[in-house]
Amino acid sequence: MKLSQFFIFSFILISLFGCVNSHQALKYNTLELPSGVSGPESIAFDCNGDGPYTGISDGRILKWQGSKHGWKEFAITSPFRIPKFCDGSLNPAMEQVCGRPLGLKFNEATCDLYIADAYFGLLVVGQNGGVAKQVAISAEGVPFRFTNALDIDQNTGVVYFTDTSTIFQRWAYAIAMQIGDKTGRLLKYDPRTKEVTVLLRGLSFSNGVALSEDKDFVLVTETTAAKVTRYWLQCQKSQLSDTFTQLVGCPDNIQRNIHGEFWVAQNNCGRPEVKVRPVRLNKEGKIVEELSVDVGPLSEVQEKDNSLWLGSVILSYIGVLN
Repeated sequence: MKLSQFFIFSFILISLFGCVNSHQALKYNTLELPSGVSGPESIAFDCNGDGPYTGISDGRILKWQGSKHGWKEFAITSPFRIPKFCDGSLNPAMEQVCGRPLGLKFNEATCDLYIADAYFGLLVVGQNGGVAKQVAISAEGVPFRFTNALDIDQNTGVVYFTDTSTIFQRWAYAIAMQIGDKTGRLLKYDPRTKEVTVLLRGLSFSNGVALSEDKDFVLVTETTAAKVTRYWLQCQKSQLSDTFTQLVGCPDNIQRNIHGEFWVAQNNCGRPEVKVRPVRLNKEGKIVEELSVDVGPLSEVQEKDNSLWLGSVILSYIGVLN
């Protein structure tokens, strides 16, 4: 494990809703994954602020223990996982056996880690790690086919998460995108009742999830529709949905910062002529910042301790901008 470091001097471009913050020097670090693996899709920090934790291509969830000790295996999602065959795997065909953890989030009160695994549904594991326990694999009699991302209401413990498609699994994601599959769902899991509720259905490749600061709405990114949809949880608009923002690129994960704003990672949807970067949205859904630093294809941007932690479903490291 190595911590490579270099400097990027760049402009931070703020959209028309803000101003330009120019000539800002950014320090960029990379936390290299163990040799042979890739895909740190999502990033999480535990109830003590330690980490990051991330799920990788061979089905393991790893914990970063600093540059001296590097990465340590923390948990797995598949009860069928055989280290001899799975460790170091980059083969998507092995994910149904080895697991593919995507979205991660800790319950800050219990220190339990909730996991959205593409093939094994919604799971949870205690603070000591190990084999995660399945808590939900279907809703309304329809099995999850592609569990993707999640967020947690830290007051109630309720988990909001996505099932990207009711037809296609993760290994066939490209087909789902090409044909414009619209069977994605936004769901809610209540750990007190063990019940799963479908909040929205018919979504276009439902992906990232983020709860608002006041917990009055939850956001879900619709990748192939290039938009962020808002589902109202409280007030007179409860159970109604609307478009929070329309984007140029195809959004992936969405994360709220301590100011109640949202970072959205997005890609060019296979159109190389379209240049897109992660954007920061205010509470009203307006773009207030576009990250102009090109650090490769990103699936997540998470703001913590004056740093931006960058996940990618493709790269072999987590990036850190500070």
